Amino acid sequence: MIYVVGSVVAIVAITFAAAWFGTSRWPHKTQRWQVTFSAFSAPLLSVVLFTVAVLMTLVDASNVPERGTVGMVIFSMVFFLFYAIVAGLVIGIPTAMIAVRALRR
Repeated sequence: MIYVVGSVVAIVAITFAAAWFGTSRWPHKTQRWQVTFSAFSAPLLSVVLFTVAVLMTLVDASNVPERGTVGMVIFSMVFFLFYAIVAGLVIGIPTAMIAVRALRR
């Protein structure tokens, strides 16, 4: 349960920070552009962190004594990536709309 609550809080914080950055850095852009930028910030961050984690796992693969465990670790990370992308979009789109609308005033 705490993982879900933490995920929601993190997604809202990342999306709001991206909305603030987008509205303050590019105030001349359209509201639709700013909402899109903000809404995709959490899923894109998840993909970047996933890529870093997979690369670190592959680099450390030679130090793992059991064969086949590295693949299972990456396989489990794919499920977390799927969760992060879906949750990021489901929570991030409404949050981005609210945050950009509030920050543009």
